[in-house]
Amino acid sequence: MHSARELEAPDGRGNGPQHAAAKPCDSCSMCCKLLHVTALNKPQGRWCVHHAGGKCGIHAVKPLECSTFQCFWTMTPSLGEEWRPDRAKLILWSDGANRLIVEVDSAFPHAWRREPYYAQLKLWADRNKPSSLEILVRVRGRLLVLFPETEVDLGVFQPDASVDSGYRIEGGRRVPYARFVEPAEIGS
Repeated sequence: MHSARELEAPDGRGNGPQHAAAKPCDSCSMCCKLLHVTALNKPQGRWCVHHAGGKCGIHAVKPLECSTFQCFWTMTPSLGEEWRPDRAKLILWSDGANRLIVEVDSAFPHAWRREPYYAQLKLWADRNKPSSLEILVRVRGRLLVLFPETEVDLGVFQPDASVDSGYRIEGGRRVPYARFVEPAEIGS
Protein backbone atom coordinates (compact mmCIF):
# COMPACT_ATOMS: atom_id res chain seq x y z
CA MET A 1 0.00 0.00 0.00
CA HIS A 2 1.05 3.57 -0.58
CA SER A 3 1.07 6.39 1.91
CA ALA A 4 -0.22 9.86 1.19
CA ARG A 5 3.30 11.17 1.80
CA GLU A 6 4.58 9.07 -1.13
CA LEU A 7 2.01 10.75 -3.35
CA GLU A 8 2.85 14.29 -2.40
CA ALA A 9 5.10 16.10 -4.82
CA PRO A 10 7.71 18.41 -3.24
CA ASP A 11 5.40 21.44 -3.42
CA GLY A 12 2.20 19.45 -2.81
CA ARG A 13 1.05 19.97 -6.39
CA GLY A 14 0.43 17.64 -9.28
CA ASN A 15 1.86 19.99 -11.81
CA GLY A 16 4.94 22.03 -12.42
CA PRO A 17 7.98 21.76 -14.66
CA GLN A 18 10.25 21.31 -11.63
CA HIS A 19 9.13 17.68 -11.22
CA ALA A 20 11.08 15.09 -13.10
CA ALA A 21 8.86 12.28 -14.30
CA ALA A 22 9.57 8.97 -12.59
CA LYS A 23 7.76 7.24 -15.45
CA PRO A 24 7.19 8.40 -19.01
CA CYS A 25 3.67 9.18 -20.23
CA ASP A 26 4.30 7.12 -23.36
CA SER A 27 0.97 6.64 -25.15
CA CYS A 28 -1.26 7.33 -22.12
CA SER A 29 -2.49 10.88 -22.93
CA MET A 30 -5.57 10.64 -20.63
CA CYS A 31 -4.87 14.21 -19.52
CA CYS A 32 -5.64 15.23 -23.12
CA LYS A 33 -9.16 13.90 -22.57
CA LEU A 34 -10.01 14.41 -18.92
CA LEU A 35 -8.69 17.88 -18.13
CA HIS A 36 -10.08 21.30 -18.99
CA VAL A 37 -7.56 23.47 -20.88
CA THR A 38 -8.50 27.14 -20.86
CA ALA A 39 -5.91 28.21 -23.45
CA LEU A 40 -7.39 25.78 -25.99
CA ASN A 41 -11.01 26.29 -24.97
CA LYS A 42 -11.00 22.53 -24.42
CA PRO A 43 -13.78 21.25 -22.17
CA GLN A 44 -13.21 18.68 -19.46
CA GLY A 45 -13.99 15.10 -20.44
CA ARG A 46 -13.51 15.42 -24.21
CA TRP A 47 -10.51 14.58 -26.32
CA CYS A 48 -8.44 17.59 -27.33
CA VAL A 49 -8.83 18.40 -31.03
CA HIS A 50 -5.03 18.34 -31.29
CA HIS A 51 -4.81 14.75 -30.02
CA ALA A 52 -4.37 12.26 -32.86
CA GLY A 53 -2.91 8.81 -33.05
CA GLY A 54 -2.07 8.77 -29.35
CA LYS A 55 0.02 11.93 -29.65
CA CYS A 56 -0.27 15.68 -29.28
CA GLY A 57 -0.33 17.39 -32.65
CA ILE A 58 0.93 20.68 -31.16
CA HIS A 59 3.45 19.22 -28.70
CA ALA A 60 6.21 21.69 -29.65
CA VAL A 61 3.93 24.71 -29.11
CA LYS A 62 1.42 23.39 -26.58
CA PRO A 63 0.04 25.85 -24.01
CA LEU A 64 1.66 26.34 -20.62
CA GLU A 65 -1.29 24.54 -18.93
CA CYS A 66 -0.35 21.40 -20.85
CA SER A 67 3.42 21.66 -20.61
CA THR A 68 3.42 22.17 -16.83
CA PHE A 69 0.89 19.47 -15.96
CA GLN A 70 2.16 16.20 -14.60
CA CYS A 71 -0.05 13.53 -13.04
CA PHE A 72 0.95 11.75 -9.85
CA TRP A 73 1.31 8.43 -11.64
CA THR A 74 4.32 9.75 -13.57
CA MET A 75 5.86 11.30 -10.43
CA THR A 76 5.31 8.44 -7.99
CA PRO A 77 7.47 5.34 -8.51
CA SER A 78 5.44 3.37 -5.93
CA LEU A 79 2.23 3.61 -7.99
CA GLY A 80 2.14 0.48 -10.14
CA GLU A 81 1.02 0.03 -13.73
CA GLU A 82 -2.57 -0.49 -12.55
CA TRP A 83 -2.63 3.24 -11.63
CA ARG A 84 -1.50 4.35 -15.10
CA PRO A 85 -4.34 6.72 -16.14
CA ASP A 86 -5.25 5.04 -19.42
CA ARG A 87 -5.59 1.71 -17.59
CA ALA A 88 -7.21 3.03 -14.40
CA LYS A 89 -9.54 5.39 -16.33
CA LEU A 90 -8.69 8.14 -13.84
CA ILE A 91 -5.96 10.69 -13.24
CA LEU A 92 -4.51 11.60 -9.84
CA TRP A 93 -3.36 15.20 -9.57
CA SER A 94 -3.46 18.16 -7.21
CA ASP A 95 -4.07 21.88 -7.17
CA GLY A 96 -2.60 22.45 -3.71
CA ALA A 97 -0.98 20.90 -0.67
CA ASN A 98 -2.86 18.10 1.09
CA ARG A 99 -5.40 17.70 -1.70
CA LEU A 100 -5.69 14.89 -4.21
CA ILE A 101 -8.03 15.26 -7.16
CA VAL A 102 -9.28 12.08 -8.78
CA GLU A 103 -10.36 13.00 -12.31
CA VAL A 104 -12.52 10.13 -13.58
CA ASP A 105 -13.18 9.29 -17.23
CA SER A 106 -16.91 9.90 -17.78
CA ALA A 107 -17.05 6.82 -20.02
CA PHE A 108 -16.08 4.80 -16.91
CA PRO A 109 -17.79 6.72 -14.06
CA HIS A 110 -17.34 3.93 -11.50
CA ALA A 111 -13.64 3.35 -12.22
CA TRP A 112 -12.63 5.04 -8.96
CA ARG A 113 -14.82 2.60 -6.98
CA ARG A 114 -12.98 -0.45 -8.35
CA GLU A 115 -10.13 -2.08 -6.47
CA PRO A 116 -7.36 -1.34 -5.78
CA TYR A 117 -8.35 2.31 -6.21
CA TYR A 118 -11.31 2.66 -3.84
CA ALA A 119 -9.65 1.12 -0.78
CA GLN A 120 -6.44 3.06 -1.36
CA LEU A 121 -8.24 6.38 -1.84
CA LYS A 122 -10.09 5.80 1.44
CA LEU A 123 -6.78 5.13 3.21
CA TRP A 124 -5.32 8.37 1.87
CA ALA A 125 -8.48 10.19 3.00
CA ASP A 126 -8.03 9.19 6.66
CA ARG A 127 -7.71 12.57 8.36
CA ASN A 128 -6.57 10.99 11.62
CA LYS A 129 -3.16 10.49 10.01
CA PRO A 130 -0.65 13.34 9.86
CA SER A 131 -0.18 12.81 6.10
CA SER A 132 -3.88 12.70 5.22
CA LEU A 133 -5.25 14.20 2.05
CA GLU A 134 -8.52 15.81 1.12
CA ILE A 135 -9.72 13.52 -1.67
CA LEU A 136 -11.91 15.19 -4.31
CA VAL A 137 -13.48 12.94 -6.94
CA ARG A 138 -14.62 14.66 -10.12
CA VAL A 139 -16.86 12.55 -12.31
CA ARG A 140 -19.44 13.47 -14.96
CA GLY A 141 -19.48 17.11 -13.89
CA ARG A 142 -20.05 16.31 -10.20
CA LEU A 143 -17.74 16.71 -7.23
CA LEU A 144 -17.56 14.28 -4.33
CA VAL A 145 -15.43 14.53 -1.20
CA LEU A 146 -14.23 11.15 -0.01
CA PHE A 147 -13.86 10.23 3.67
CA PRO A 148 -12.91 6.77 5.01
CA GLU A 149 -16.45 6.22 6.30
CA THR A 150 -18.50 7.95 3.60
CA GLU A 151 -18.51 10.33 0.67
CA VAL A 152 -20.23 13.69 0.40
CA ASP A 153 -21.68 14.53 -3.02
CA LEU A 154 -21.48 18.30 -3.49
CA GLY A 155 -23.39 18.13 -6.76
CA VAL A 156 -22.36 19.97 -9.89
CA PHE A 157 -18.71 21.02 -9.85
CA GLN A 158 -18.31 24.78 -9.39
CA PRO A 159 -14.92 25.79 -10.80
CA ASP A 160 -14.93 29.23 -9.15
CA ALA A 161 -15.76 27.93 -5.67
CA SER A 162 -13.39 26.43 -3.11
CA VAL A 163 -14.16 23.35 -1.05
CA ASP A 164 -14.31 23.32 2.73
CA SER A 165 -14.35 19.85 4.27
CA GLY A 166 -13.56 18.12 7.51
CA TYR A 167 -15.36 16.93 10.61
CA ARG A 168 -17.76 18.61 13.01
CA ILE A 169 -19.20 17.36 16.28
CA GLU A 170 -22.90 16.44 16.17
CA GLY A 171 -24.52 14.62 19.07
CA GLY A 172 -21.09 13.91 20.55
CA ARG A 173 -19.85 12.23 17.34
CA ARG A 174 -17.45 13.34 14.62
CA VAL A 175 -19.43 13.71 11.42
CA PRO A 176 -17.85 14.41 8.01
CA TYR A 177 -18.96 17.52 6.17
CA ALA A 178 -18.11 19.19 2.88
CA ARG A 179 -19.40 22.32 1.19
CA PHE A 180 -18.60 24.74 -1.59
CA VAL A 181 -17.27 28.10 -0.44
CA GLU A 182 -18.06 30.96 -2.79
CA PRO A 183 -15.21 33.41 -3.56
CA ALA A 184 -17.07 36.18 -1.68
CA GLU A 185 -17.08 34.05 1.50
CA ILE A 186 -13.31 33.55 1.46
CA GLY A 187 -12.52 37.23 2.04
CA SER A 188 -15.09 37.69 4.80
